[in-house]
Amino acid sequence: MLHVLEFREPTYDEVEQMGIPFNYTENGEMKLDTRACLKYIPVLAGIPRSSAGKMALKDIFMASMTIVGFFTGSEVEETSKNGSITPPTSGE
Repeated sequence: MLHVLEFREPTYDEVEQMGIPFNYTENGEMKLDTRACLKYIPVLAGIPRSSAGKMALKDIFMASMTIVGFFTGSEVEETSKNGSITPPTSGE
């Protein structure tokens, strides 16, 4: 069974409640806040928490990167319609 999740941007109140989904280490490296991301997934995707709990780990990671993108301005590349995982800039 294949489902596509669409995420909306978090509201001010949601950010206040769940926090920023990442922080920075002393070395200036970004560190994912897994707890915050896991809280955001069902809320921003509009799905029950029980459904979010059934997601594959790879999908949880991709969802987390999408959520972080709302805060950083970066976007996760979409996969092609045929399911190819080859980046669009490779394979000349």
